[in-house]
Amino acid sequence: MGLAASASYPPFRNDGPEPDAPTPRVTLGAAALVALSVHATPAAAQATARCGSDISGSFPTGVLCQPAIGTAAVLGTLPGATFGGSTASSLRAFGRQASASVTVDGATITNSATVSNAHGVQAQVTGAPGDATVTFSGGATGITLTGATALDGANALNNTGGAASISVTAGTALQITNLVNGNDHDGLDANNTGGGNASIVHNGTGQISVVGGNGVHGRAVGAGTISATVGSGVSIIVDNTNGVADPADPGLEAGKANHAGIWARTVGSGAITIDNGASIRSIDENAFGILGWGGTGAVSIRNTGAITTDGTAGSALRAAATTSGDITIVNRGALTTTGIQGHGIYVSGGATDGNIAVENHGTLTVGSPANAGDAEGSRAIYVIARGASNAQVTGSGDIAVRGAPTSGRGYGIIMSAVNGTSTVDYSGNITVVGNGAGAIRAHSNTNATTVDYHGGKLETFNANANGIYATNDSATAPVTVRASGTIVTHADNGGGDGSGGGSFGLQATTLGGPVSIDFQGGQIDVNGSGAGIVAGSGFSGGTGAGSVTVRNAGAILARGATQRGMRSFSSTGAQQITNTGSIQTLGVADSQGILAQATAAAAITVANSGGIQTVGNNASGIEATTQGTVDVTSTGPISAGWGTSAGIRVGGAAQAVQNGAGLSALSDVAVAADNGAAGSFVLRNTGAMTGVVTAATSATQIANAGAWNLRRFIDGSGTGVRDTWQVAVANLGTSGANSVDNSGTLSLAPQPVGTAATRSPADAIATFDATGAYLPLGQSANAPVLGGAVQGQLLGVRTFTNSGTIDVAGGGTAVGNVLLITGGQTPGADGGGTFVSNGGALKLNTVLNEGGAASRSDMLVVDATATGPGGPTRIAVNNVGGAGALTNGAGIALVELTNKAPSASDPNAFALNGRAVAGVYEYRLFRGDQAGANRDVWYLRSERSPEPTPNPQALYRPEVAAYLANQRLAGQMFVHSLHDRLGEPQYVEAQGFDRAEDKPRTGWLRAVGNWQGSRSKDGVYKTSTDSFLLHGGLELAKWHLGSETDRAHAGLMASYGNASTDADAAGNAFHARGKVEGWSVGAYGTWYQNDENRLGAYVDTWFQYGWFTNRVEGDLLPSVRYHAQGLALSGEAGYAVPLRDRWVVEPQAQLIYVDYNEDDVTEPNGTRVNGADSSGVITRLGVRTHRTYDRADGRKYQPYLTVNWWYSDTDSNIAFNQIPVGTLYPHNRMELKLGLNADLGKGRTAWANVSGSWGQQNYYQYAARVGFKYTWK
Repeated sequence: MGLAASASYPPFRNDGPEPDAPTPRVTLGAAALVALSVHATPAAAQATARCGSDISGSFPTGVLCQPAIGTAAVLGTLPGATFGGSTASSLRAFGRQASASVTVDGATITNSATVSNAHGVQAQVTGAPGDATVTFSGGATGITLTGATALDGANALNNTGGAASISVTAGTALQITNLVNGNDHDGLDANNTGGGNASIVHNGTGQISVVGGNGVHGRAVGAGTISATVGSGVSIIVDNTNGVADPADPGLEAGKANHAGIWARTVGSGAITIDNGASIRSIDENAFGILGWGGTGAVSIRNTGAITTDGTAGSALRAAATTSGDITIVNRGALTTTGIQGHGIYVSGGATDGNIAVENHGTLTVGSPANAGDAEGSRAIYVIARGASNAQVTGSGDIAVRGAPTSGRGYGIIMSAVNGTSTVDYSGNITVVGNGAGAIRAHSNTNATTVDYHGGKLETFNANANGIYATNDSATAPVTVRASGTIVTHADNGGGDGSGGGSFGLQATTLGGPVSIDFQGGQIDVNGSGAGIVAGSGFSGGTGAGSVTVRNAGAILARGATQRGMRSFSSTGAQQITNTGSIQTLGVADSQGILAQATAAAAITVANSGGIQTVGNNASGIEATTQGTVDVTSTGPISAGWGTSAGIRVGGAAQAVQNGAGLSALSDVAVAADNGAAGSFVLRNTGAMTGVVTAATSATQIANAGAWNLRRFIDGSGTGVRDTWQVAVANLGTSGANSVDNSGTLSLAPQPVGTAATRSPADAIATFDATGAYLPLGQSANAPVLGGAVQGQLLGVRTFTNSGTIDVAGGGTAVGNVLLITGGQTPGADGGGTFVSNGGALKLNTVLNEGGAASRSDMLVVDATATGPGGPTRIAVNNVGGAGALTNGAGIALVELTNKAPSASDPNAFALNGRAVAGVYEYRLFRGDQAGANRDVWYLRSERSPEPTPNPQALYRPEVAAYLANQRLAGQMFVHSLHDRLGEPQYVEAQGFDRAEDKPRTGWLRAVGNWQGSRSKDGVYKTSTDSFLLHGGLELAKWHLGSETDRAHAGLMASYGNASTDADAAGNAFHARGKVEGWSVGAYGTWYQNDENRLGAYVDTWFQYGWFTNRVEGDLLPSVRYHAQGLALSGEAGYAVPLRDRWVVEPQAQLIYVDYNEDDVTEPNGTRVNGADSSGVITRLGVRTHRTYDRADGRKYQPYLTVNWWYSDTDSNIAFNQIPVGTLYPHNRMELKLGLNADLGKGRTAWANVSGSWGQQNYYQYAARVGFKYTWK
């Protein structure tokens, strides 16, 4: 049924069969048009015979103007005239070998003819050339046809070479109601059967309503052109409800005759031009909005009006060519069709050539949800180009194809070209419902297909419903798709649950030509099987020799099983896949993020810088397999599925993978090579790779410059949650030429803890499987257990070169992890591999204890060792809970060699990285035991070297001495005597103060430099300290407290001091430094007897409270900082006795109470340092002798000598992991001090001294002091 072109449709392919399209109809010939259009001349007696342009009045039987042959027939009406007719046309001008014209101005015309060929208005020319013209000019004209056989409301008929034209001028209201059923009962009909042009121009207003014909109808033959222009003030209604088949219409296949709001048709070479702004409503079967039917000339349709059709095969805009001729359609109006196979815009080209161009900017609505079958076989834009014709669709109008889920192939845009190109460039929103539906479908049999979409949204519903599908059947022609925006396919039910038949967001395929898809941004959301993007060369048995290029810069979400994010395929054609967007697949199986496959030796290149996430079984992030080369580069994060999934899976003769971002899978297979074809495999990792790497027979090279987290913590049941822990086995296969070069970090992973209240690994791990684990040296402490040790294995590694970090501990706290690296396939057996130390580090968790049977440590197991130019790999030992002890036997095992031949391994392959310390003990690395046996194991032992046998001496750490020195120095930093503080206090007596009235005020400041050293009693520790003190204060003096001569001083003081200690331990090459920085405030008071010789007794007391910041810095160890507070209370007495020659001797005694409190400290290595609080008594007994020299200028100088015996009974122990250590300083020391006091006059005094102290334990102390005091009233 309906109008169709004469040639067969070019084939379409999709995931289901193409439903029946309209069957081609027979081409209209010139003879048929003449038969339909030329009417017999009615008898003159049937109407009033009259000519002229001033006809008025009423004419019940109509008016006929039929002048003599060769005379133009002219009829014109005046406003208000009425015309009837029951046996002929109501107004007719008939020119014989001359023109005929009818001009109507505001007439009422009613025709009820029961004879054939009667019109409301007709201008007819026959014979010699002349023009047939009907004009409606001004006023309001109404034409009603009710007769059983009446034809057109207005008809211009010309069978000569002249023109046939109908025009309605602006400002004219024309109402045509044609109530005659049947065929060819039109509103306006310009029919030229003589080769001339036919035109209709309606710039007026009003409505045209027909029930058995067309609203506006233009016909021509030969070279005659047809033009129809209808303005926006017009509405057209075509009701084909009672239409009948027309045997005389050779274009009719079946059903009712074709009718349209505007129909222009020719079988000649003349062009057709339709420009419509009217609203058109076409009702029932084969009722079109606008229909342009050409021969070999061009067909052009421009529409801005609203068009509605509701019948089967009733398209809104329909254009066709029988032979050739270009077809152009530009639509800016709203088109609505609701019938089965009722298309919005339907174009079929000529059988030979003629290009097709459709441009749509209007809203197209096809089908209706209320009618389940409305959209069956319906397309919003449907284009068929035959012969060598090129087809093109452009526009920005929104499209909606609505209907039931079972509706067949309801396309938004569908086009096909036989031998020409097929091109789409569209930007409107498209929504389509129906089985096998598609938003955009483009195809060419032999030529290029190109689709560009850059709109808001494409959305399709139901199975096999694709967003964009572009194909050709060529072995060489390209297929290109470029798109952006949102593309959603809902598969069966539109619920987003992933079910349903195949659907694709973007699909481009060809038999053998190049294919390119470029998704430039936006989102693709697809359901069912299929892919977000699929591109392939080699479709449907083609050669597959064309290149395939796919680029994605948007977000792809693939919800269904067997639905990939991006998929490409070819045979020998190279594939280039680039993803810079995000890809997520939710399918339970076979839902890769990117899947690239070649059946022959194609080169495949994948470049990913976006994020990829999959969750299903056999759902790798990237999978690329070929018999040629495959090169995968990923700088975006990849998280893949479970089961047989891998982060990246490759196969080919030459396989290369470069990872520069996060790479993981729920299967914990990071990279799997040799997927099918095998040859060589190169993996370069600069990102963060988690899981194992596997290969079969390829010569494998792994270069890890990033982070490789070797782990096997998998989702064992497909729940999306990791629940099973296994030994992490990375088997690189049996090529015998495999190598790993680690310049980054290779680490094992600690077991996770759950979220339950216990925070236990059992809360997170449902199944713990230690199958295949190896126990180095048979130590059960290295067995993998739930909540404890883990194990990783690298099998088939002929050469492992380390210049980076191997973190066996993996950042966890468990002890007993094992990393095994072997060239063979049997863990623990010598596999012929070599571990090459080229610098780098090996991190192990170890319990630093007595070793031997109590050993607990992470271990590295290798076949044999060698050392590269970077030197040994340095072992960094992290102490986990070890208190430290003198080791037993061989010590604590760290590295095992499976090749037991001593000559097979370099003895310098390993060294300690930094230091291994615990408590007071220092551990060192040894190859073999004390006797030099067991050279296949590297041990830690806490003994001095060379080892005394049978009882080795412990090796202690120097930081112990630094802590002890800080304790001593902080506790006694501000201890001093009266003369240390003030020099000679009696100078005030000679400075001219009035004893009765004056209260001298004094400010003073002194500085002290101190150098001291000591050894512990057992000779293990040695310290050397430099310190500095700045001490100052203010005081007030007063006489006459208890006698006429005594004097008292009272003052406030403050101090700042720092000390730095170098500490060493016997047999230990490392050093430590202790640092103390302190501040104090205090007060003092002094009483002087001040007898007649200004001598006698004195008593001095002072109190100080201090704050201290202490640090201990050991070589290669982190600095430890802690705080302390302390107070000191002193009482001192002396008596100055004069001797002869002005010498004075002054015995002295001093008692000091010290109370020092220090924060407890836990060092980064786990050593607990506490018990450093110190309190006790310090005493001094001494004697001072001096002589004063007076100068003539009044200045005085007083040299002096002091001898002191100091005794300290303060606590001096500190506990390291509950082991107390002390006795760094002796209790007793002797001091000798030489000094000079000076009275400089004007209230100024100064003093300076140097001293030395000596005691047991090689103790020494040297000090220099200098002070200045100023006194004023």
